[in-house]
Amino acid sequence: MDDLILAGALAIIALYTTAVLAVAGVIITLMELNNAVAAYDSVRVAAILGIVLLFLAAYAGCGLWLQKSGRI
Repeated sequence: MDDLILAGALAIIALYTTAVLAVAGVIITLMELNNAVAAYDSVRVAAILGIVLLFLAAYAGCGLWLQKSGRI
C-alpha cells in the first residue's frame, strides 16, 4: 500500500509541476510577443507566431494519431 501512495504522490507532484511549467511558458511567450510588438519587430512577431502554430499543429497531430490508433 505504501508503494501505491508514493506513486500517487509522485504523480500529483509531476502533474502540478507540469502545469506550473506550462503556465510559465505561456506567460513568457506572451511577454516576448508583447515586447516584439512594442518594438515593431515584425520578423520576431512572425517567428513567435510561427513557433506557436507549429507547437499547436504538433499537439493536434499527436491527438489525431492517438485517436486513430485507438489509444484514446
